[in-house]
Amino acid sequence: MKNSVLLVSLLLIVSCKKAVPSQERKTDSVIVSEQRENTSALDSSKINKSNDTLQSVHSNSDENGSTQNGEIVKLIDGERLPSTLECEFTDKIQKVVVRITNYKKDQLKATIMPENNNMNIRFNQIKTPDGKYDGPFGRDISYKISGKGEVALIIGKNLMADGDNIGRFSVRVE
Repeated sequence: MKNSVLLVSLLLIVSCKKAVPSQERKTDSVIVSEQRENTSALDSSKINKSNDTLQSVHSNSDENGSTQNGEIVKLIDGERLPSTLECEFTDKIQKVVVRITNYKKDQLKATIMPENNNMNIRFNQIKTPDGKYDGPFGRDISYKISGKGEVALIIGKNLMADGDNIGRFSVRVE
């Protein structure tokens, strides 16, 4: 009995170590489907284009903002803080990048204040002057900044929670 168990276990070990022949090829798992002839092509003139909805309500903010692919970028001079930005998400997939130039303080504090408390929005990441990223955070952030330079706050939908992120909100940066 002992010998047969030993023989079976040796056979299992040897069979598991069997090399895979190099002739076998792995295939890609991408599935290609053809478009039917009766489907209509998307007319680019019918696409709704969203404008920059980020507006400054504080006189210390820089008015240089831009929108690209659902990303709203806003510049603030770090020497003019505290500052409050009035923002609005009009699409489900949007984010705001608040770039704070000339940031010289040791501690950054910021708060998101939505008009609707059930709005699903948070600080997703922070980029420090040394190029490192950290996050995610909640609606409030208090972060120790090492070094001087540009800090970026990335605000968007919390993908780990339910809820809609369309609506108006304010961002207070100190």
